[in-house]
Amino acid sequence: MFAFDKSTPNVVPSRYRQVAIATDLDRLEPAWLEKHFVGREAYMRTRFIVARNNDKTALVEVDRPESDDLFSPIEHVRVLATPDQCRYVRSSETDVGIPSQLAAIAADHRDVSCVVVEGRYSHVSFLLNPAPLKLQVLDIVPPFPSKLIDQVQRVLDVAETLPPIVVVPIAIDSRTQLADECDPLPERVIVPCRGSGLDLEGVEVAYLDERPKVADWTLLGCERSHQIHSWFYNSSPKTVDICPKRYVGNIDKDVGAILTRCCLLQEGIEDRASATFVPWGSSLDEVREAIELVVNQNGVAWTPT
Repeated sequence: MFAFDKSTPNVVPSRYRQVAIATDLDRLEPAWLEKHFVGREAYMRTRFIVARNNDKTALVEVDRPESDDLFSPIEHVRVLATPDQCRYVRSSETDVGIPSQLAAIAADHRDVSCVVVEGRYSHVSFLLNPAPLKLQVLDIVPPFPSKLIDQVQRVLDVAETLPPIVVVPIAIDSRTQLADECDPLPERVIVPCRGSGLDLEGVEVAYLDERPKVADWTLLGCERSHQIHSWFYNSSPKTVDICPKRYVGNIDKDVGAILTRCCLLQEGIEDRASATFVPWGSSLDEVREAIELVVNQNGVAWTPT
């Protein structure tokens, strides 16, 4: 009759056309809703009904006989979320076909087990029993925004086939690391490239990829930039190491899986005990592949219906 346990985590309609809305209902008690909907006709695609009474909302699942007819009578009804368990949210920028976008809304309404969202294009869908995967994304800044955190969010913003995922950003500021390890700040700093986005008042900044004339500077970079400096100048400069590998060991993995970057990784992804790594110049495809690996490793429970 009904295909899933209604207590299962992360229940999300695979198509929002499965979701119908019934407004201005007299009551929302489960017994009343069951009596009201049984015997009524429903469209061939309808599986869920968002039942509304003023500002209160309940979520109902319906079952109909197998039929190719455009409409057929509802035979069975079960209430998935009562008004005290359900919240109706209007968010015009949210694509309700994307599980992670629904999870972002649900994160702001943790006091309920079901969030119904009226989002972009005025489409309506829901997330029942939200239990999204928390993905800790560690990156070095500047530049702003963080490339990796931005890439992960961009992938998730269009990922219809990934389970609900919430990004936990961890941005390590290289300027803070420099100040912590150099007191006073050095007069000259060399960074890997202009893409580093570094600007320090009173500090002369050089860019390693431009192969400037050698000077007495401090290298703010990681292993690959140290190798390049040695190649260019046959010397090892004073270095403040800002490789993400320095920081992953201090992150609580119980909060969630960790994704970060590595300058020594040229392409593809690499799964290590400490974290999952993508190249420093990672493509969106590589970021997507890394997220999929994390999802598979963590066995995220979700029910796309």
